[in-house]
Amino acid sequence: MRKTNGMMWRAALWAAGLCLPAAALAQPAPSAELDRLADRAALQGQVRVIVGLKVSSQPEGLLTAQQALEQRQRIRTAQTEVGDRLLAGTASRAHARFETVPYLGVEVDANGMARLRASALVADIQEDGLARPGLLQSTQLVNAPVAWNAGYGGAGWNVAVLDTGVDKNHQFLAGKVVAEACYSSTTTTSSSLCPGGVVASTAADSGLHCNAAQYGSGCLHGTHVAGIVAGGVQSPDGSDGVGRDAGIIAMQVFSYFPGSAGVASYTSDQIKALERVYALSSTLKIAAVNMSLGGGLSSTTCDADARKAIIDTLRSVGIATVVSSGNDGQRGALSAPACISSAISVGSTCDAASSVTCLTGQNGVADYSNIASFVSLLAPGSFITSSVPGNGYASWNGTSMAAPHVAGAWAVIKHGQPGVSVTDALAQLKANGLTVNDTRSGGTVTGMKRIDLAFAATPPAPPTQHTLTVARAGTGSGSVTSTPAGISCGTSCSKAYAAGTVVTLTVKAASGSRFAGWTGACTRTTTSCTVTMSSARSVTATFNKR
Repeated sequence: MRKTNGMMWRAALWAAGLCLPAAALAQPAPSAELDRLADRAALQGQVRVIVGLKVSSQPEGLLTAQQALEQRQRIRTAQTEVGDRLLAGTASRAHARFETVPYLGVEVDANGMARLRASALVADIQEDGLARPGLLQSTQLVNAPVAWNAGYGGAGWNVAVLDTGVDKNHQFLAGKVVAEACYSSTTTTSSSLCPGGVVASTAADSGLHCNAAQYGSGCLHGTHVAGIVAGGVQSPDGSDGVGRDAGIIAMQVFSYFPGSAGVASYTSDQIKALERVYALSSTLKIAAVNMSLGGGLSSTTCDADARKAIIDTLRSVGIATVVSSGNDGQRGALSAPACISSAISVGSTCDAASSVTCLTGQNGVADYSNIASFVSLLAPGSFITSSVPGNGYASWNGTSMAAPHVAGAWAVIKHGQPGVSVTDALAQLKANGLTVNDTRSGGTVTGMKRIDLAFAATPPAPPTQHTLTVARAGTGSGSVTSTPAGISCGTSCSKAYAAGTVVTLTVKAASGSRFAGWTGACTRTTTSCTVTMSSARSVTATFNKR
């Protein structure tokens, strides 16, 4: 049967790796939220959305270098199909093309929204929402000095602070900022806060704090948060931030909204910044990302949120994304993106009893803190003194102050255990934390853990590792890759894996060659073999010419 143009187009998309289910090629499911966005596009002329693309993808930390390149190409192809071709002829424009995750930021009109809702290339559509910006004595409370005195203060590690920028010239943060970036948006309702009004920059000073006199007190927020993460030893009382020896990656992700009196951050700008963190991880040791921001409320995990994909990618390479739970006083809900299951959500406890925010007393849940059964950790967040621009200091309350305690703690843990995974570090913080119950009126969540870093003074011995060596033999050629990632070569290579790891090796013969079989730790002729790393292992893949 002769293919129509539409059939040929779909066949080409299949070849590019785009997922088009055979039955009905279902579009994004109808919902009240999509109807609301469509109404806004019609009434306002445009609305900012994030489009989820039907592209099969995995966190890059789980892929070989070649697989990651192929996945990025599939993402670019899908972004072109939707952003350039599907929306051609409408008053819509793609404003954010992400490199590692299958999403596209679009300013879309009513016509474009209708096309997106009808397209088989679109998995979901969500609003490019806005998040708002949501000490020194508290480091004693969480026993950070115990870890410091044992030599673990986060040296050599860095924490990315996605916020309103950082005053890197503040005495408390002198020499701390190792990299900078700015991602900010100019729209009909907002203006970019990046230097020169650009929408993205990684130049020197791009991560500086915005001007509080011009744009509001939110511009003080990022410097306060950075001080809690990794402030140095020049504070008024000689105290330090939690990860006092760590560095800071300053990322300004907020835009100015004159009509709503202040600064707020688009989801798409946060994703761009998180992708930048991932890129920097190839040259900098990054322990964690701190996001003391949020919006909305969710009583369940919110894994449909577009930020989850890049949070998963960061987690796959050992970087924790630490997010404040929000300040709405909820007993069973968190703000987004804290509600994402792979984020490290942080609620707030009190340093001391207070009739203002801490009726539950020291180590009780702060009155304002959002709590849910799936909150990851708690940390001090009330009356936290830290740096503000201009060499000043201020005492603030909020889960925005609690989250950086945990982000700084992550640098301390990574200092003593460089290879620890996000999952294992979280388990350690929970196992060694102070148990806290929500005793506020209406509170029901029990057994939560407030961080206590005393255990970090004696890091556990690193797990035993064994080396897997793969060689190639024969007259032909081909390549070998592995799951988990680590082996990817056409001649010979090796990788150390933790004892007990099960490694699956897969071969691909080059053109003109055929795979003849495995020898060594596995002996078979199938294209895959499995090796259990109970000791050092060697495997040879033989390829012969056809």
